[in-house]
Amino acid sequence: MHMEISVRNLLAVANLFVILSLSASCDDNLDDSSEIFTYYGRIAEIEKHCSSYLSLASKLSADANRGSRIKRELSFTNGDWEQEDGNATLMPFSQSKSFEDSLTLKLVSFKVVDVSSVPHFENTVSLGGIMSIGISDEGSYFPSHKYFSFTKRPGLSVLKIAFEGVYLQSNENGNEHLMCLLGNTTLPVPIPEPFNYDYNGHLLDYTLLQDDQILLVLRYPPTFNLTSRVMRGEMRSLNQEGSLAYFDNVHISSQLNHHFTYQFSSELKSRSCDLYPYQQELTTYGAKSFDSGFSFCRFLRQVIERPFDILQNYNDRHVAGKLGPFQLGKEFSSNWTHQNFRLLFQNLICEEETSNNIVQTTRVSAVLRAFPASFPIFAWQGRTGLSGLTLSAEGTWDSLTRKLCMTGCVNSVLDSEECNYQVSLHFPNVFSIKQRSVLLGSIYSIKNETNTSFLPLLFDSLRGPSDLKSLGLYNNPYYNYSKVELAAANKKKSPPSKLFTFIKKFLKYPTLVDGLDLHAQLNFLSNKLNFHGCAVHHQSMRNQKSRVDIQMEVLSLDTSYQHETTEPEEKNLINISLHLAFSEGYLVESEVLYPYFLEGVYDPLAGDMHLSGCRKVSPNDKSSFEPGLDCMVEVKVQYPSESTRWLMYPSVEMTITSQRSEEDALHFRTITLKTVRISYNEHEQDYALMKTFEGVLRLLISLAAVAIIRSQLRYMNSNDSCIAYISHGTLALLMFGYGAELIMATEILFESNQDSIRNLPYELQTPRILLLLVSLLLTIKQYQKVSEAKHMPNGYYFVPAMSVIMKTLALKMQDLFLMPQVIENMACSSQVRPLRKTYYFGLTLLRLVIHFYYYIRDPCPFNYDGGDALIYNQVGSVLFYIYDIMIPIIMILLASVVYIQQSWNYLKPRHP
Repeated sequence: MHMEISVRNLLAVANLFVILSLSASCDDNLDDSSEIFTYYGRIAEIEKHCSSYLSLASKLSADANRGSRIKRELSFTNGDWEQEDGNATLMPFSQSKSFEDSLTLKLVSFKVVDVSSVPHFENTVSLGGIMSIGISDEGSYFPSHKYFSFTKRPGLSVLKIAFEGVYLQSNENGNEHLMCLLGNTTLPVPIPEPFNYDYNGHLLDYTLLQDDQILLVLRYPPTFNLTSRVMRGEMRSLNQEGSLAYFDNVHISSQLNHHFTYQFSSELKSRSCDLYPYQQELTTYGAKSFDSGFSFCRFLRQVIERPFDILQNYNDRHVAGKLGPFQLGKEFSSNWTHQNFRLLFQNLICEEETSNNIVQTTRVSAVLRAFPASFPIFAWQGRTGLSGLTLSAEGTWDSLTRKLCMTGCVNSVLDSEECNYQVSLHFPNVFSIKQRSVLLGSIYSIKNETNTSFLPLLFDSLRGPSDLKSLGLYNNPYYNYSKVELAAANKKKSPPSKLFTFIKKFLKYPTLVDGLDLHAQLNFLSNKLNFHGCAVHHQSMRNQKSRVDIQMEVLSLDTSYQHETTEPEEKNLINISLHLAFSEGYLVESEVLYPYFLEGVYDPLAGDMHLSGCRKVSPNDKSSFEPGLDCMVEVKVQYPSESTRWLMYPSVEMTITSQRSEEDALHFRTITLKTVRISYNEHEQDYALMKTFEGVLRLLISLAAVAIIRSQLRYMNSNDSCIAYISHGTLALLMFGYGAELIMATEILFESNQDSIRNLPYELQTPRILLLLVSLLLTIKQYQKVSEAKHMPNGYYFVPAMSVIMKTLALKMQDLFLMPQVIENMACSSQVRPLRKTYYFGLTLLRLVIHFYYYIRDPCPFNYDGGDALIYNQVGSVLFYIYDIMIPIIMILLASVVYIQQSWNYLKPRHP
């Protein structure tokens, strides 16, 4: 007895070493491909516990590649597992606080890591493998520590088990593949011990107990077809029930992987789709044709890369929690309904059939999986378990009907008698205001639809115009316009003012380009009208929190305007359809925003769009007249002029209005947006034009400043009595401004935000510098006269010190140059006018022109860095917003105060 215990303990230690070596060699998802060798030391135990299976082993045919084939075919990832109800759980688990509302996934992966070249039993192959089984609320990826068999943290528990056993082909169940394995691990048991910590230093609420009494049996079907694709397994404890290491039986399910050859059924090939639930409606959408079965397969693979939206069936009067043929498992609470799910196509097999007939056919097989829409898709894409949320389907596409008809089987049963569901896929070739999907599908019962517990489950694949390009549907000529007349009427209701109309005659907006064929012109215009970036609420442009991510793309353009009119302006209108989408949660917190399908007219002479359309609403809102759509939306879009894009802030303004009454559940407040920036791609030309304009404007402002200062100097020469009442501070601030620009060689008139690498030389630099020097010298001359009149030493020796003044400070000082004069006038109530109105009003006006231009100019029109830097530059902070608004107001007030002070003092009665 003692000898048996000793040998058993030695074997346990050896197997524990195997676990650690396997864990160290395999990564977290068991996809390591290096050779791992198992110590086959449990032959006697395997013979004892697997004897009932060994007796059923059939003779194996000669196969030189059997070892590599077993590794490929019998390994699986992200299968499902469930434990029988009982008191002995396999592992502890605590939910993560950050994922309290999410689902917990119970996933299992198994990998054959070694196949022995020595057969230990007749008609069998000895092998070793490692299993990773766990619970997670963070997705399907199971990160764990490579050197420990059990990992636990909030939201994740992962157990690794090393197995050793045999592979055989059973005489039963059609010669199925079977593995019988014994496992070894350190099992977590809920008995905490003091000073028991994990590798991160956290106190454990369990104890790891060595356990090598684990039996795993995995069964694989001998053929891979519609009704035979499920791998099933059972893992149970060989310990006595009630012992610490005992756990209740665990049931495992997955499916055969792509290394098996799929066998299509000849019986299902001739089955038709006569019961298509909305076939008459689809006739208006047409059907996309394909050159061959190969092109159809390529198109289908691209379409299923993204999940499908499940549409609300508004004729459904059955139980709200019914999700077509899918069955919600016990992991879903009562809060989960069919409205919270999407549909995913997995394991697609698409094969073109060779035929001499005109009609081309393609055989298709796939697994349809329903999953919660709010759950990350990556957590479900790699799952292989076949539960009540999956449906196996197989069918045929032919070039005559242009639709795919598939027979579906519920995977919880997978019996040929239960394959009574029809999956129909239609690929429309016509888009409209209500139809923007590349695929329309349904799942319904073949038997007796009136007696089923659900009506057809409808789904579609909505794609934006940019995605349609890769699918061969971009700029599709088959677009059915229906809202053009309404949009044109809305445009006529709100005509612009006559002044605005006159000004627009001199402006240029995005339009068709001559010299190209019509298709190329439409593509060129579409690219100009597309926009993807950030927008902010127009009423709060300076509020960083109002940021919205917006994407607007043109779906189609048509020059054949469908509106009879005698007015020449309306004959230039272009039919347009767009796809507009907002990011979730930006406009209104806790509100989910769905896409807008817009259609209307674009006026290239005015650069505006008048659109009517539909927005996709939540499927649980049944007050809509159209299934899942609110088609009472009006949108107006105004594009910036191309003529002033180098001068004005180039942004698109958009207004979205609901035509419903405020009492309607689908009514929403008017949304007014202004994009952060839009570019028309002529960057170099715009940049050069801006620099030339700014150079001329600088020259004119400098020339005007010289004239104004010269005028004040002549006024001082003819009015000696006023010189003593001119403020030294006012002249000093002006000298600081002019001197700083000359000495530091900075652009103090206009702060430049352009990247230094893109700075082009300014035109007219030499005349401007000469004028600045003249302005500085004239101001110094004024300062000298004031100093002599006040019997003070000349202060123009302060000028060299201006080199240490920051250009921004000098700019702000110039804006407030009249402040010292206001103080001087208050201190000395003289009956003279020290400054001419032309002087203080003129210089103030020049500063206001600079502020106005800087305000309307795009602060960073050629920033290619993207990201939030552009947003911060454009939207700015509250501090700069206050400065931009308040400083011009203060400047006007200072000039007005100087005017009032000098008028009142001049009109005072003179004392004898």
